[in-house]
Amino acid sequence: MILDPRWFIIVISASLTYGAMSPITAARRMYYLASSLPHSALLAAIIAHPLSQFLGGSLALWSLAVGIPLSYIVILLVQRGVPEDVATAVFVSLSVSASVAAIYYVLTTFPPRESLWSYIIGDPLLASWHDTIQAVVISVVSIVLMIPHYNRQVLLGVDRDYASLIGLRIKLYDYLFITSLSLATIGLLKVVGFVMEHVLLLLPASIALNIAKSSYQALLISTIASLAAGLLGLFLSLMLNQAPSATIGFVLLATYLLSLKGVRR
Repeated sequence: MILDPRWFIIVISASLTYGAMSPITAARRMYYLASSLPHSALLAAIIAHPLSQFLGGSLALWSLAVGIPLSYIVILLVQRGVPEDVATAVFVSLSVSASVAAIYYVLTTFPPRESLWSYIIGDPLLASWHDTIQAVVISVVSIVLMIPHYNRQVLLGVDRDYASLIGLRIKLYDYLFITSLSLATIGLLKVVGFVMEHVLLLLPASIALNIAKSSYQALLISTIASLAAGLLGLFLSLMLNQAPSATIGFVLLATYLLSLKGVRR
């Protein structure tokens, strides 16, 4: 069996990033938002194709330039008094409808430089060294934006009113959260895939919450579970000749089912 270091670098980077993001998403009760961001990531990646052909430049940079401001729609609506679930529903409706229109336009007008199908499934086994370096950079930036403020993000999820009373800069942490989450979903979309991002963002925290007794334990367990599932899923995909996204998802699902024993205890 031939093992390429790029596979491990990408899987480790993505697993650590989503494993760290997942408990913050859970603490802030933003599962719905997190599951909707891959839709905007897909839309941004599609729009980036014609932009890069018209104006030149990197597809990845254009995707980030389009996707991050797009994700701010939710925060802007919430800050204007719209309930978070309603704001997210509006955002999902916009991004899904626009994605379909953008896919049709790109496929019928431009010869894509990359397969749009790769953004749906994702495959680290086909990643270049450029994709690998990009994944590492995106992971580091996303984690640096979030982890130093982990306890404040958790507090915002537990008691937003109390956070406001003690003078916490709520808007700043809202934008830090959405920016780092958008970076992770958009920047890693090609190597992780649209479908797998949902699993990696949602399941690690669900596993941790069944076991952890504190917020920092939740962060540690979520990260370890995500990393272990990523590496084990990668090995299984090579042995079974299956897509890594699928095997990683099944490993995380099995881990979650095992963690339910912690709830019963």
